[in-house]
Order: sequence, then C-alpha cells, then structure tokens
Amino acid sequence: MTSYKPDMSLISRLLIELDPLFFSYSVTEQNRCRQYFLDNEYDRVNAYLYSALFDLEYDSETDDEPLSSDQNHLLNAYTTALVGIGENAFRLCELQGTEFDLTVFDSLYEMDEADYEYQEEARISYYPSSYKKRDYRLYLNHNWVRLLDSERNFYYSTHLSLSGYLTDEIESIANELIEALIPHKLVEGPDHGKDVDGDTLWDLQYQANGLEPQLEALKSSALRYRRNAREQLDNEFHASSGAAVYFHKYRDDIRGPCWDVIVKNAETAKNISFPHFLSDCQKYLQPIENLDALKAREKEKVEHFIYQAYKDVLGNADLKVTTLKKEMQDVVATEALDNLPQLPSEDGE
Repeated sequence: MTSYKPDMSLISRLLIELDPLFFSYSVTEQNRCRQYFLDNEYDRVNAYLYSALFDLEYDSETDDEPLSSDQNHLLNAYTTALVGIGENAFRLCELQGTEFDLTVFDSLYEMDEADYEYQEEARISYYPSSYKKRDYRLYLNHNWVRLLDSERNFYYSTHLSLSGYLTDEIESIANELIEALIPHKLVEGPDHGKDVDGDTLWDLQYQANGLEPQLEALKSSALRYRRNAREQLDNEFHASSGAAVYFHKYRDDIRGPCWDVIVKNAETAKNISFPHFLSDCQKYLQPIENLDALKAREKEKVEHFIYQAYKDVLGNADLKVTTLKKEMQDVVATEALDNLPQLPSEDGE
C-alpha cells in the first residue's frame, strides 16, 4: 500500500521561507500562525511544493489539474504537515471563517460544543417557527480532517460521534432494504433545471412502477425512525459512563488512505486535545468488535421496523401523502450549489 510521508526538513525550509522568525516563536504561537499559511500564501506555497516535489511550475489558473492522484495525495500530505497543529499535524478542513483559530480550544469537546451552538443558531434563523432548540449532545458531524500518524504517514480522516456513525448505518440499511422491497429510481421532472429569476429549479421525482405513494409513505416512515433513533442514541451515549473511541482505517484508489475516528460522547471528547490528538484517542480505544456489536443491534431493529412498515403501507389502500413531485421541487440559489454541505438542515443532521 502506498503511503505518503512528508519530508519534515523540506517543511522546515518552507516555514522559514514563509516566516524567517517562525522557529523563534513558542510552540503555541507556531501552531497559531501556521494554520493560516496556506490560506494567505496559497500560490506561494504551491509554487514551492510543485517545484520541490514534482519539478513542475505551478500555474494558478490550472491549480492541481496537471497532478496525478498519487501526486495530489503527496501534495496534501505536505500541506497538512505545513499547516496542521500538534504532533499529528491536525488540520480541520471544514469551511470556517478567516479568523477561526483551532488553538483556542483546549479539547475536542470545546470545539464541538461551539460548532453545535453555531449550527443551532443557524437552524433557528432558517426555521424560526418550526425548529426547537435541543440540549447539547456530542455533535461531531462528519468533520473533515487531515492528519499524520506518529510515523508521519498521511491520512484523510472523518470524525463522527458514535450516535452519528450508527445513524448513518441505520440510514444505509433502510435505504437498501426499501430499494429491495420497492425498486425505484430518481429521475428529472419536466421542469428540472429551469431558470427562476436567475436561480435553478430542481424538479426531481421517483419512479416506482406505480407504487410511488407507497414508496413515499415508506420513506417517510424510515426518516421518522432515523430521527428518533438518532435522538435515542444521543441520549443513550450521553448518559452512559465511560469513554470510548473507535478507529476505522481503510483505503481506496480514489480517496487514498483514510482513518475515521468515532467518539462515544462528550465525556470522551473532553479528554481529547488537538496537540496530542491520536495519542489521546488511543487511551480510550475500544475493540472494533464492540462497534460491530452495536451496528448489529441497530441493524436488527431497523430491519424489523422497515419490514413492518412495508406491510402497513401495502395494506393501506387510501394513503394520504404529499406527492414526491411537489415535495422535491425546490428553487436553489446558483451560489448555493457550490456550498450544499454547509447549508443547515431542519432535523439537525
């Protein structure tokens, strides 16, 4: 398996190139400053690394187009080593404001709680009449991270709460089962893509061989189940004593080396710092078999629910549901198409 390990002496030379006084700063100040080097000196950093790593001239117009997949992973390893903080070069890749400073948070918990409060305020703003503010439970909503292990090997990493991870499993299992029970496909409606005052109309609808009302009812039931399950899991792990972390390492040809980190609850997150991220996680690492047992528990429950809901919708000859065509007609601002992951959802996920 190919690994991507940056040469730290090259990183040191680049740091001096960007700030000749960098190594005169305290470690805390170094971590604070280095976070912004790529944002503030993007072209300069890339020009340096393209030349040093690939003997290529960087062109800001084409950016990373000339690079192969392996070269992109290697470049990402070097930029992570450059701007990441702590012993694992922890680099948060979520969209943040220009003043965001990871070093002000003493723990994963502090950052997560701040993110949760920000998202809650956004949801209240978007849905003022319908959204009810929730008590904090570990949020950790698929945070995109890049980091290096203790041997300086590079990884792409997704960080999730345990309840969020299991909810993803529930959604995947439910969708696969619904697809098997009522085969269907999503197709463009007649008005899809039309211009509406400069914005774009999304008109998407399901085709299910005449079972569209039953499909809608079953999907609606599955969505309610998922939301309820998430709330129950949040409360279960929040109230549960003891800390736990699970690691999931894998790799594919496109994504490269991946290392997902699954954190049980806020109690665990309070003991995980960014300067010592992986070693702190390691203290609470649990066997993957424990995670598999939780997945099996939730799989059995959701399968039972979906099968029962399927029987119910097939036996109901007078389904009163909103048609999918109406529900899935949305006008999307053109600029929002580039930022879909950042838009808040009313269900809090």
